[in-house]
Amino acid sequence: MATMHVEVVSAERAVLSCDATELYARGVDGQIGILPGHQPALIALDVGPVKIVREDGATDLVAVHRGLLFVDADRRCIVLADIAEPADGIDVRRARAKVAKLEQQLAESPNDEVLRAAMQRNRVRLEVAEGTSTA
Repeated sequence: MATMHVEVVSAERAVLSCDATELYARGVDGQIGILPGHQPALIALDVGPVKIVREDGATDLVAVHRGLLFVDADRRCIVLADIAEPADGIDVRRARAKVAKLEQQLAESPNDEVLRAAMQRNRVRLEVAEGTSTA
């Protein structure tokens, strides 16, 4: 089975490095899937989950808060994210509490774009941590 090397890196640290058969991410223009042999590309990422399927079928989920996905001709994919949080590094209790607080704030200020962006980030964290992402 053909594989590609995947690296996920945030501004703070290297988050993941593995060989994979599939990668799914949310680009600013919509969902994207990458398979080994994909044409070289540079894709702007939105806030969303990144799903990596390893050769053995195991999956890794990472919450990504904007960044770039670089695909080169040598079967390598690099996710350069502003923030990248692996599922096992997310504090679910804290994210749930933050979502509850943001829901209250949004009820009072429904057009606040900063609050909406914070809500989106925290909902993605919960999707990834709870494994409910459909990425």
